[in-house]
Amino acid sequence: MTVKTFWYLSAADGEYPWSPDGLYEFDPARYVGLAKAIDQGGFEGALVATWPNDPFVSASMAALHTTSMKFLVAVYARMIPARLLAEKALTFDAFSNGRLLINSVNGRDNILTKYGMETEHDERYELGRSYWEDFRRLYGEGADSNFPNTPLRMEPTATDGVPVWGAGDSEAGLANSGQVLDAYLTMMRHPDFLAEKFATARASAEAAGRELTDYGALAGVIVRPTEAEALDRLASLFERTGIERMTEVLDQAVRRRTHGAQDLKTFTARDPLRQKWVDTLLAGQLPHPRDLKIGDNLYAGITAWSPLDIFSTGSSAVYLVGTPDGLTGTVADLRARTGLTALILGGWPLTEEAAQVAEHLIPRFSALP
Repeated sequence: MTVKTFWYLSAADGEYPWSPDGLYEFDPARYVGLAKAIDQGGFEGALVATWPNDPFVSASMAALHTTSMKFLVAVYARMIPARLLAEKALTFDAFSNGRLLINSVNGRDNILTKYGMETEHDERYELGRSYWEDFRRLYGEGADSNFPNTPLRMEPTATDGVPVWGAGDSEAGLANSGQVLDAYLTMMRHPDFLAEKFATARASAEAAGRELTDYGALAGVIVRPTEAEALDRLASLFERTGIERMTEVLDQAVRRRTHGAQDLKTFTARDPLRQKWVDTLLAGQLPHPRDLKIGDNLYAGITAWSPLDIFSTGSSAVYLVGTPDGLTGTVADLRARTGLTALILGGWPLTEEAAQVAEHLIPRFSALP
């Protein structure tokens, strides 16, 4: 079985989009160009995340300019009525020839409160189960015209329903995965971590009398002809970001996670490696790439969604870094050791790095036995 490879379709683009001077201004033409590059590059599809742009509307625009790629559209359960989501899904599938996947997002408190959703973390999973049951049923029923004198009807394009993908590393999230999802996702980490999460999600599905179709990981990627070139690019992420920006963002993250009880100077990481990153930054230096290695061709980095992972929990900014053959071997090993079947990758600028992956990795991943 080959590894399905997705890319990021995002407005958060640039050389270093986590820094103000490295972020491109939003450009619809660039966004469409990125979608075309993904479509023509042989990717399975793209994750359309919940950035400032509405992911469903953005995916719809991109679908007009593509032919084969799938759109994994991020959706917060219960943010809109299940019937309305089913109608949106039916419409998208009808116009895109069944290319919709849904990424179920449980969400963060600071995001959901903007939409009047005050539900606690674990309770959101509980309420989401009935929401996704309703969505699947309503999608399967199709949609009838609201005007009786024009009995137009929209039938489901996907006869088995729209696949729902999603993550959940907590106990509640893993239980929800087996009961609700078709495919389980987690952030890329050490193979032992992936194996444990995949096994738990698989057991949860079996307990619910279900079977998950895919097990995927989200990661950054830097692939270059030589390892030295790849590591130089990784180092540049930190050099361009700079000490001041790095420490500022991490200090804010520590204060946020500890509700103001700690800052970066008083923070203690969970393991010596991550503590070394903190100590190095506080000493006014950037970590060396060799100190960022956490596994076979796996390195800690920075992404548009996460700073350097000093916490070892939550969003992870782990990169696959190396040569085409080296990364192919790493992915083959991950598949053998963990059951990995899908990757959602990102690298910046998104279009340029998608071209690197399309040239150097997609053919090799597709040829894996």
